[in-house]
Amino acid sequence: MNLIIEDAGPCKKLLKFEIPKETIESEFEKKTQEACSAVQLPGFRKGRAPRKLVEKRFGTQIKEDVKQTIISESYEKALEENKIEPVGNPKFDPDFESLDLEIGKSLSFGVTLEVLPVFEVNQYKGLPLKKKAIDVSDEEIDKTLKELALQKAQLTVMDNGSIEEGDIIICDCKVEVEGKTILEDNDIEIKALDGSKIVNTEIPDLAKKLKGKTTGKSCAVNATLSDSFSIKEYCGKEASIKLVINEIKRLIPPEIDENFAKTLNAKSLDDLKTNVRKRLEINKNIWVENDLRKQILDTLLAQTQFDLPKDFINRHAEERLYKHQLDMVKRGIPFEDVQKQTEAIKNASEESVTKELKASLILDYIAKKEKIFVTENEVEQRITEIAYSYNTDKKVVRKQLETHGNLSYLRNEMREDKALTFLVKEAKIEEEAKK
Repeated sequence: MNLIIEDAGPCKKLLKFEIPKETIESEFEKKTQEACSAVQLPGFRKGRAPRKLVEKRFGTQIKEDVKQTIISESYEKALEENKIEPVGNPKFDPDFESLDLEIGKSLSFGVTLEVLPVFEVNQYKGLPLKKKAIDVSDEEIDKTLKELALQKAQLTVMDNGSIEEGDIIICDCKVEVEGKTILEDNDIEIKALDGSKIVNTEIPDLAKKLKGKTTGKSCAVNATLSDSFSIKEYCGKEASIKLVINEIKRLIPPEIDENFAKTLNAKSLDDLKTNVRKRLEINKNIWVENDLRKQILDTLLAQTQFDLPKDFINRHAEERLYKHQLDMVKRGIPFEDVQKQTEAIKNASEESVTKELKASLILDYIAKKEKIFVTENEVEQRITEIAYSYNTDKKVVRKQLETHGNLSYLRNEMREDKALTFLVKEAKIEEEAKK
């Protein structure tokens, strides 16, 4: 086999093969003998049919088998001997399918591959980092307490008072198009927020229109009926949506006092505030550690320049996009809204995926150089932690990871985490003073 390897662009290799006629003749002889031994033709016992008759009957198929075998073996041998690691599927010459194998002649073909970039990370130890100071203010504690109180809020009917943003409104609804009533519905529930939907139609200024209204009052909003409006012939039409307020409901949080603290298993309000402070400090510590890791990755990405195969990026971006879409559908987001967001997600996905892939390759380079690896015991421990967090058996988690091909992703993620921990430990960290 003669092989010429050429650069065909960033992260692309063109492999030009020439298979000698002797190799083809040898493989053809082998395949023909196998066919003669295996086939049974009318009038002959199995393996006893004349060779010429077998070639006449199965010659085209034998040639195709020879072609596929030679190309496959030559391709694999070229990758192994030249230590080429392709990403994605190889692209054969456009005329590959019509390529004819002729006995007594050599066979030439070309294959274009996308390969991972070759690069070096020159400096990764002693990177200068700035560690942000951790400080929890009384205002942050008060804000958290209010959020906790809101979680225990009771939905209360407001017999007196007017609508405020965020209230739940029970109202009668009438939809008119060109002065004609096309839909009436009683006691529908809407939320007084800008962008909330009435009859499947988003109302951008809904909260502003409703604010200050009281029970028994009415208001009207103009809107373009959405594509998911129940009466299809009016989809896209300008409409007047008239509302009559029947009832106003509001989430009323409990007072933040000693009794409230006890509902959260705290001994006192001061004890609750202490617990909240500790939790906020833990969260901020996690944020600070993540920020150090981000600084490391930003520095390494800035000083390590290389290109990635376009198809490689596109495949990962499409996977990311699919996961986003699936997640939105699972959360009950209407399909039309998913479609609207798809293009924005796609553009953001390609950019962030490129950055993530480069960061992953850089961390892989460092992990190899520093002999950082993950043991099976560590993988098993991580699976146990995942199982605990989902309240399930670790055997179930492992089976799911193996079934979906995610076990290798888990190992790689753990290895990258170890590499980042190593880089933070080796960095020169300057701590900011508390304000």
